[in-house]
Amino acid sequence: MRQIGWFFQNLAARLQEDRHFARRFFVGCLAVILVVVLIIVLVSCGKDEDADTDGPTTSGPDTGINDAPYPVPEQKDAPLEEDAHADVNALIGQYFTALAAGDTTTVASIKQPVAQEELIKIEKESAYIEEFSNIKVYTKKGPVDSSYIVLAYYEIKFRDVERMAPGLTTFYVVPRPDGSIYITGGDMDTRVEDYIKAIVKHDDVAELFATVNTRFNEAVTEDNALKAFMEGFSARVEQEVSEAMEAMNAGNGEGEATDQAPASTEEICTATDTVNVRASDSENGDKIGKLQKGEKVTRYEAQENGWSRVSFNGSEAFVKSDFLQVDEAPAPTETATEGEGTDGGQTEETAQATTTTDTSSLAGKSTVNIKESVNVRKSASQDADKLGVAYQGENYKLLQAQADGWCKIEFNGQTGYVKSEFVQ
Repeated sequence: MRQIGWFFQNLAARLQEDRHFARRFFVGCLAVILVVVLIIVLVSCGKDEDADTDGPTTSGPDTGINDAPYPVPEQKDAPLEEDAHADVNALIGQYFTALAAGDTTTVASIKQPVAQEELIKIEKESAYIEEFSNIKVYTKKGPVDSSYIVLAYYEIKFRDVERMAPGLTTFYVVPRPDGSIYITGGDMDTRVEDYIKAIVKHDDVAELFATVNTRFNEAVTEDNALKAFMEGFSARVEQEVSEAMEAMNAGNGEGEATDQAPASTEEICTATDTVNVRASDSENGDKIGKLQKGEKVTRYEAQENGWSRVSFNGSEAFVKSDFLQVDEAPAPTETATEGEGTDGGQTEETAQATTTTDTSSLAGKSTVNIKESVNVRKSASQDADKLGVAYQGENYKLLQAQADGWCKIEFNGQTGYVKSEFVQ
């Protein structure tokens, strides 16, 4: 400390006595200060080069914010929890209550987006469903904050059938900007699909699937009435939905659709330039990512305040409408309503179609995506030997989309068959 004090005393004395030295000293200090300021500015610009506006950015390509995979936790860090979150339990309970009642308005409010064809299918199925009971909600951490991978166990009671059928359905539950949660429907970001695919391979999840599958097989084997009902259920509902859709498309289905929830108004848009994605419809909202020029996004609503409500990485988000160009409305997709009631809710096909199935949605596809975990068979029959299980979110090479309601796929180096209603 004395040496430091001595140094500054001598420096002060010399600055007072030697003007030339003082001038050089202060010029040198100023130069050092300018260099430090320049470095700080350059570093700040590099860190926030895209934080300027919610309009187009002129910087280079995104640094990977939309491409980096979500880290998948180990099973020990994300244990399967049972009925651990009250808000998730309430959401799933509300969903199953709406399914049993055919309440498509409620379904459309808690599952977004949802295709009109799925709403019709829910209404048709409800005519055969008496109730869902013994619901248990299992959760794992989702890929984004406050999101959940949900596995909902239930037992479904069909009308005029005494034996209840166990089932298990997978959901992806995410938060809205206001903090409420909803079930994600439709296509998901590939990073979310990869995350779910990895999660369902955890041993505790695989064990849950196996347990429910065993219970369902026991119920069908031990109760002939349930088995007979299930063998014709899927084909019967599919036929009813097909007829309703044809009537609507022909302009003659107004009477059938009056009690339906309105058709989804979602549309596909293309980003006309690189633009920020916000958590709320404000330039002060948290920036959660970017859309690159030419990237497509599903828009739920073009708001009057100049912002669009869109789907981004499996969650609801907002983008300036000026930088979105409407592409086309997404075509309705055939779904298995995530397993609720179509097959007793279990994870495999249970009914072989007795009528010709429309496979036009698979035309030209080289691969298929599994919409709900389903058994893979050695031949196109529910009685054929099982090769294994294709899990929700997985993709397989499509060898043939058959007219009998089955798809021939390449499964672990072998030729396998799955019901067409479980792929897209």
